[in-house]
Amino acid sequence: METLQRITHHPDRVQARMEKIFFPNGLTLEDRVRMGVKVAKLEMEPRWIEILRQLPRGKKLYQAFALWRTARGMLYSQGIRRGLTPEAAMREAARRLLETKNDA
Repeated sequence: METLQRITHHPDRVQARMEKIFFPNGLTLEDRVRMGVKVAKLEMEPRWIEILRQLPRGKKLYQAFALWRTARGMLYSQGIRRGLTPEAAMREAARRLLETKNDA
């Protein structure tokens, strides 16, 4: 796997400060997304990668939304198992899905 370029200095001083605050390890958001995609591709068989590349754009969007609904359902179920009410479990699932600092 190729090494990612660590960007620690951005030409714009404000953006450089934001990157330093939000990405203390030196990786930008773009680098982190690339790293995630590479890891996912390593775990997939090459034939599935080719199938995904050939899907039309609308089908890709539908599949992404299906994954989102699945994640929402799983988070809701976790909340119910923890003893939350159905309404509180749905709010917790929505909060966790929309949280920007939730990388885990």
